Amino acid sequence: MATESILPRWVQTTVACGLVGAGSYFGIGMLVDSGAIGNGLEQEPVKFEASILEEPNDFFADIRAAAQLARERWSYAEHRRELDGVDLDANEAKALAMLGDEPTAASFDRAITFFVAGLHDGHSAVIHAVSDSPTLPGRARWPFTLTEVAAGIMVNGLASEAEGVARGDLVLAVDDRAIEDLISEAELRVFSSTDPARRRRAIDEMARWDDAESHRFRIQKNGGSVVTLELPLPRSFEEIADPQLIETARSHRMLESGIGYFRPGNFSPPPDSGWPGPAAGRDAILAESYAEIDAIIGKHQSAKAFILDLRGNPGGTDLLGQFLVDRFVDGDYTYFQLSALGMNGWRDFHPLGSSAPSGEHTFAGKPIAVLIDEYTFSTADNAAAALDAVHPDAIFVGRPNGAGTGAPRPFELPRTKTKIYFCTQRVKTPAGHMGEGISIELDIPVKWTREDVLQGRDPDLAAAITALSK
Repeated sequence: MATESILPRWVQTTVACGLVGAGSYFGIGMLVDSGAIGNGLEQEPVKFEASILEEPNDFFADIRAAAQLARERWSYAEHRRELDGVDLDANEAKALAMLGDEPTAASFDRAITFFVAGLHDGHSAVIHAVSDSPTLPGRARWPFTLTEVAAGIMVNGLASEAEGVARGDLVLAVDDRAIEDLISEAELRVFSSTDPARRRRAIDEMARWDDAESHRFRIQKNGGSVVTLELPLPRSFEEIADPQLIETARSHRMLESGIGYFRPGNFSPPPDSGWPGPAAGRDAILAESYAEIDAIIGKHQSAKAFILDLRGNPGGTDLLGQFLVDRFVDGDYTYFQLSALGMNGWRDFHPLGSSAPSGEHTFAGKPIAVLIDEYTFSTADNAAAALDAVHPDAIFVGRPNGAGTGAPRPFELPRTKTKIYFCTQRVKTPAGHMGEGISIELDIPVKWTREDVLQGRDPDLAAAITALSK
């Protein structure tokens, strides 16, 4: 059968950008792998089962093809089954049932998204062969943005259509459905490695793709009264950024307490640099980034302690992650351990130490606090895990990190030409356990309050300063 145009209702991709793989929680990233070790995945193309190729319906065929790919090539099938009960057979059966008796492009979109999101692989993605279609829904959005605070799910950004709603109000229900039920439903459509990251992303995203003209919102005002408002859904509006979604541009400063602060920004190579290219040329491509990081560390040599802010950091290349960790650790150390798929199955893990160039400056020997959250991801996860394992005085502050690591690859489904992504390398931390889906244990967990958001405070930073000052 001929497939219809398919619109990705929930276009979320996290595709590789580095040594082992890094990515982005926001939109389509770069697919650039540095080939840290040969993974063997291109040695033999996937041979789909005859029953898949002979299936008369394209949509049924490609759900089954996705399941075969995951069984044969996904690096974390066994790990995720043991960690949180991911069952590929059961997920395949549910996805096939979601197609219905007469599958459509829309039901296929829901089913393939459910299946791939159900891997609980933060680097997974679904990219449809046809990325846009005016005939399919999902173009409206709610008239406000949301953020989670201690009191509940809080309104943050507002559109002009949100008449009667104010920043700081809590959303209790939509069309008489409890907000927690809607979050649980949205969690089935997002690509994340941990439950906290899945919840946060569902809260961020569930208001962005909608079919309705309006909704009936039950709102609890900041003073405690509860109102129900029928509000139209705009197509778009100027948003107020989630204050917990920390800007990831590189910045640094010396705090009044004598503590240095550094937000390294994402670890991506410079745009239009020819990355990845030959391995021998990558240090040259990153030379300016190396020099800038080194100079920033040098400016804070007089600091008594240091705060490294990895919140909201989507990753990049582990060459930059390693270079950063080198500035805080003396001597040789293991950065991570890798295993790839070979002709005879998964190879043994082997450790990789730092291969980054030597810098002139170091902050080794002094205490550091690392700020992390649910959007700390991929290379940022690897760097944080390395510091957790090898730095003697590192503390971790904030919320559980996204804990996603491993080189993703695209696989094209044979009938609809939809591409799905998932990890194809196994990664262990220097401590010897899988990093995928297992967040770093926090020394100081922090939960934002409504007042933190409304007053523009940063309780993560405040907690780190207090801890280091002691």
